[in-house]
Formats: sequence, structure tokens, C-alpha cells
Amino acid sequence: MTATTRPAAGAGDRVAPAARGDRGGRMVLPTPNTRPTLLGVRVPRIEDDRLVTGRGRYVADVVLPGMVEAAFVRSEVPHAQVRGVATTAALDSPGVYAAFGGSDLDISAVPDPMPWARPVQHFPLARDRVRYVGCPLAVVVADDRYLAEDAAELVDVDLDPLPTVDTVDAALAADAPLLYPEWNDNLLLSLAPENPAVDEAFGRLRVISGTYTTHRHAAVPLEPRGVVAEYRDGRLSVWTSTQSAYMVRSMLSAVLGPPERAIRVITPDVGGGFGQKNEIYPEDYVIPWLAMRLRRPVRWIEDRHEHLITACHARDMRIELSAAVRDDGTIEALRGRIRTDLGSGEMFPAGFGPSLVAVGSLCGPYRIPHQCVAVQGVVTNKTPLGAYRGFGMPEGTFAIERLVDKIGRELGIDPLELRRRMIIEPHELPYETAAGARLDSGSHREAFDRAVEIGERLLAAERERAAPGTHLGVGYATYIEGVGASAFSITGSWSGQDSADVRFDADGGVTAAVGISAMGQGAHTMVATLVAEELGLPIEQVRVVMGDTDTAPFGLGSWASRSAVVASGAIAQAAEVLRRKGTEIAAHLLEAAPDDLELADGGFQVRGSPGSSVSWAQVARVALTRTFELPPGVEPGLDARASYDPPGMDHAPRPDGKMNASATYTNATHAAVVEVDTATGVVRVLRYAVVHDCGRVINPLTVAGQIHGGVAQGIGGTLYEQMPYDDGQPLATTFMDYVLPTACEIPEIETEELSSPAPETPFGIKGVGEAGIIGPPAAIVRAVEHALEPLGVADIDTTPLTPATVRRLIEEAAS
Repeated sequence: MTATTRPAAGAGDRVAPAARGDRGGRMVLPTPNTRPTLLGVRVPRIEDDRLVTGRGRYVADVVLPGMVEAAFVRSEVPHAQVRGVATTAALDSPGVYAAFGGSDLDISAVPDPMPWARPVQHFPLARDRVRYVGCPLAVVVADDRYLAEDAAELVDVDLDPLPTVDTVDAALAADAPLLYPEWNDNLLLSLAPENPAVDEAFGRLRVISGTYTTHRHAAVPLEPRGVVAEYRDGRLSVWTSTQSAYMVRSMLSAVLGPPERAIRVITPDVGGGFGQKNEIYPEDYVIPWLAMRLRRPVRWIEDRHEHLITACHARDMRIELSAAVRDDGTIEALRGRIRTDLGSGEMFPAGFGPSLVAVGSLCGPYRIPHQCVAVQGVVTNKTPLGAYRGFGMPEGTFAIERLVDKIGRELGIDPLELRRRMIIEPHELPYETAAGARLDSGSHREAFDRAVEIGERLLAAERERAAPGTHLGVGYATYIEGVGASAFSITGSWSGQDSADVRFDADGGVTAAVGISAMGQGAHTMVATLVAEELGLPIEQVRVVMGDTDTAPFGLGSWASRSAVVASGAIAQAAEVLRRKGTEIAAHLLEAAPDDLELADGGFQVRGSPGSSVSWAQVARVALTRTFELPPGVEPGLDARASYDPPGMDHAPRPDGKMNASATYTNATHAAVVEVDTATGVVRVLRYAVVHDCGRVINPLTVAGQIHGGVAQGIGGTLYEQMPYDDGQPLATTFMDYVLPTACEIPEIETEELSSPAPETPFGIKGVGEAGIIGPPAAIVRAVEHALEPLGVADIDTTPLTPATVRRLIEEAAS
């Protein structure tokens, strides 16, 4: 796997190399630093040695004195009234301490703070109705997990089955069974905007339409979920595998009752999150409630079967999209409807969020003036839908890229040339899309042209080595990715800010506590790099703290590729305070004017006089211990806390319906080269390339790793992974049925990183966490279509492309 980084054309003068934006977006030049920058350097990740040598500590490694284990009783039917839950036999089982049904828990319903969606009012254990297979009905606590599971089988659950709906079409039928009878239909969310400009365009231009379906699959991280809770001295401590400790704390307070100050949430090492662990699940409430009730520590660790049927599923979106097309093939307006199968809807944050993001991503990097897209979130008797890496962007990108290919085919225009006609040019930036996204920077055209150049080279190389008659194809996908998004539209509570505490010790070491979370993405290295960069220190002198509500400042965690953007903003502001105070102390010690000092490697020196210097350790010692040496009027201490709220971000739609929901936007183009075995229908991805732009790169190793991992997941979601249902029964409940790609299915991946610094973010950086997973569905499907064009296959509009699906496409084309 290869990776290179280079500035985007024309990007060099957009922002000073190490410039930062303050809260209002104004540029603040840093204190000059005489050492080379750490940004853009391939710094080895500081967390990896501990993790790869088995010294990580995950939820399953948390063992407390007197701890007992929990197991859940789950519904085996998809839809039923709960007539009763009898736990007597379970309580008589060996080693059992307690057993509870839903009505036994004296807790509140999970809040529904989103006024634009219907209230679900679900409880952690079902009380009156179950709406999906796997819904928790009761919990049993015993000496160990084995005894708890044995006893759980003795819980007698009386369920009265109800009619099942497990497709969107069935749920929307006039006579459909209702999951929530008080709604009178099965729509959790329904948004129907109007746009006269769209209507006008569709009234006078040619219309080309398509329906594009992304199937249901899931994140399937290496580590399933888990919770450990202890109630001691009036405080509740909860260890949980989450991406947002403070959100969990707030929700525990709302549902269980204790004030937030009486709850501590700790996130140990997380073996992959991918958005699935940014949801708050029934078990997250029940295990802490048990610890409070039993006055002893309780642990629950999810097994893989539980994970596949109860951890949130994702995608399952159908996008009906039409374009009003000019004579040259360019699009003047988009109109359509997004229908998403939300499962039972019993999830927080709500599962309709990806639908809204898909609407915002439909225009991509294209010059499309107008858009009007309706959204319907439909409840069915399936596992609730939730977050997964990409969060609607793969689905939206798949739809628009497939439609552009269809337009080119119907009008006889080369689809690559058609894209070039529509892609935003550098001189048009900043540019606002029809959905309201404000693109302040980027290399949209350059990334596309470079990816096409690479893709054609890779295809030619594969053709040279292929046997005659081999069906090879290449496909492309170009897109934008919103990073550092607001959480308000899916939570109704939180916005987009984050915090950092940076403090010196007396020996010159620094502890940086931040509100973001680590889940394997290199967050510790990123934070340490930024702190060391800002303070002119060796990275080894920086200790990073995160994932603990008692020791880290308030923050919203890690999701939406936000960590680098928001953490860097808070770190830059805190470091500015420390540099100013440190400069004042150093100037006093050197008997020099503060304006004459500059940051040197590990301290301060008089500009032009390297011999006249003091280290940060000397400054810290004066600030913390030898305080009698402080300048007059300077208070003891050398620490700073700062919060950063990205500027220019909307938290709710504007009056015109548009919304700039992200702090900034990356861009990329993917190229996929595939081989299709027409006899078996098997698709092999032979080569893959990504030309990506996330602004100024902090660490090329981390960026490449994020892209490679995302591409691997995208290949899995496009060709292998799926969550089928039959009459509400999940059919992929183990890895015997849920197929994941192995290393053998992941090709060599070339990455090139362009650099178009964002003018209003700290250091000019953007996020990169979801970049790799957005492009594969559109790129791979187009590549398969290209490979099968000699057989008449065209307009592939769905995933996954399993062998059976590919064979069907070939047979239909032949007939």
C-alpha cells in the first residue's frame, strides 16, 4: 500500500502554513518556532506499542472485587404484546442473585428530544410490546456469565404475537400493522420540502431518473459492546465501550435519575467503534441500574450473536432521484425522495440521521444549483437502525454517481467528461451547494483528474497481465465529506463544541486532557502531536488523557470525522494562553522584553541569541514551585482550559431549508479496478486508488491508515456483508452467515493526499475518519458495470453485488 502527500494546485497561499483560526474565524499567527514542524511528519503512533503487545485494557478486562455477571433474555419473535415475564424459576437457579423484567425497573423512558420526529418512548427492557428479534425483555444476574445464561433460559416470557412488517413497502401499505398504534402510520420521520426553482427546472428540461438502493449491513467491530458498573459512596461509575462518554453520562442521568455529577463514565480501550458505538443501548442503562440496585459491581459483555441481532444496523436506504438535465448533460436541479428502513426506531441518537446527511451529500462536488428531496423514516420489525461510518454519505454518493453515469449513457456523453463539466473549479470557492454546504476550500477537479489518470494506468496494467476473455472494468466515485458536524439534528441536545485542558508539571512535562475519544484511530498521537507542535516540546513529554468524565473536560467524543478539527481548536486556544504566560515568565528570567523571545526547541530564547534561553521546565518550576521568582502581577500555575466551537456551522435548517451542518468539507475521488468471473458471478477488486484532500495533514501514516481501513469496510459493504430478514427473522446471526472480507479480498490501495487547507479551521486541517468508506459502493459498482458492458449489463442500481446478484444481472441482460 502506497501513500503520498502533495499540495493541491493553487492551495499554497490559502492559509499560512501553521495558521489557526480563532472562534470567530480570524487568523491568528503563531508564536514563531525555530524547530521544524511536526505536522506532516510520519510520527509513529504512541498508542500502538501497548495495544499490539496485548497491554490494552478493554471493557472485558475490567474486573472489580465482588463483581457479578449479567445475561439478557431477548425476544425470539419480531412483534408481540408482552403479557408477562416470570422470573421465579430463574431466581431459584444456582448462583443467581437477581432477575428482573421491564416493569421491575423504576426508571424513566429514554428521552425523545427531537421535535421533528415522532416520540418512541422506549424503555431499556420492553414493557408492553417487542418490535424486533433480540429486543431485551429481562435480565439475570449470577456469579458468572455461564450461570446467568443458564438461568436466563428459565425465565418464562408470555408473548402474544402480532403481525409483522419487515420491508418499507409493507410498512407503508394502507392496511399495514402498526408498530406504534398512536401514530396511525409507520412513519417516524416525514419531511416534504418545497422548492419552486426545482419545479420550474423540471417543467422545461429533460428528466432522467433512477432508484438506488443500499442494503442493510453493520459495522461489526472486532470488539463487541460491553458495560461494567459499580455504585460506591453515592457515585455511579460506568465503564463502557462508547465513542462519547459525556453523552452517555447525560443519558444515564436522564433515565436513571442521579445527577450528572454523581456519575462517572470511563471509556477504556475500544476495539473499533465506527459509529455503532456512538449509540446508547438498553444495556448501557440496565447494567448501571443493577449496580445501584444490588450495591455490587455488575458486568455484561456482548457475544457475537447478540451483537449481530441487537447492535444497531445501518444503511438500508432507497433513494428515488431525478435530475432536470440541460442539453449538455449538466444538472440544473435534483428532486427525489429518500426512504430509510429504521427498524423499530428504538435507538438514541435516532437512526434517521444518515437520511438527512444523504440529502446533504447528493450534490457532491458538482455545480447543481437547485435541490428538493423528501425524507421518510419508516419503522419495521427489524433491529433499530443507527450510525455507521459514512453516515449517509456512501448512500448519497452511490445515488448521484449512478445517476450521472445514467445521464451520460442516455445522452451519449462520456460520463467522465460530464463530471468535468459539473465539478466545481478552484476559482468558484467558497461555494454553497444546493443543500447549503459551504465548501470553503478543496481540490475537487484536481483530485478527480488525478484519480482518473491513476485508474486508467491501473486498468492498463491489469489488462496486460490478464488472460484473453477476462472481464475487467474500472469505476470512479467523486464526493465531498462533511467533517466536524453538529449533533443537534439527531440528538436535539448537543451541538458541536469540544474542550481541552493543557497543564504543565514542575518538570516541564505536559498533560493534555481532551473531550474526544479513542477507538483505534490514533487520537492519542494526534493530540500529543498538536500539543508538542504548539508548545515547541518533544512529543515524548506530552501525556494524553481522554475518555473519562472525571479527568477529561466536557466534550462530545469522536464521530463525524470531528476529532482533529475540534481538538485542535481547543488545544490551539489553550496553548496560546500557556505560550503568553510562559513568554512573560521567561522574559522575566532572562531580563529581556517579551517581544524579543521566540519558541525554541523545548523552551524560549532571545531572538538571534541561542545562548540566552530558558527551558519550559525552568518556566514551569517557577510557575509551580519557585513562585517567588514570578514577575510582578503573574499568578502561580501553568495550565489552561479552552473550548472550541467551529465557526459558521448551522445546528438547524435555515428559513430556506438549507443547512451547513459541518465545520468544513474534505473531497476525494476513488478509482476501482475489478475482475468479474461471468461463470460464477464472483467480483474481485484487483486494484484501488484514492486521491484525497483533508487540508493540512497532521500525520500521513494516520491518514493513510484511515483511508485503507475505510476502503476495506467499503469493499465489504459493497460485495459481501448483508443483514437479510424473512418475516422479521434475522438470517445472518453468526459469522457463518454474515460474510466479512479477509485480507485476501482487499487489494493493494494507492493513496495520494492533496492539501487544500481550510481557511477557518485550526492549522487548516480537516477530518479523515470516514473518507475511505464513502467511495467504494459507487466506484466498484461502476467498475463491475464497465466490465460487463460487452454482455449488455447496464444501470446497476443496488448493492450488494453478491455472486448470485451478478449472475442474475448477466442472465437478465442476455434475455
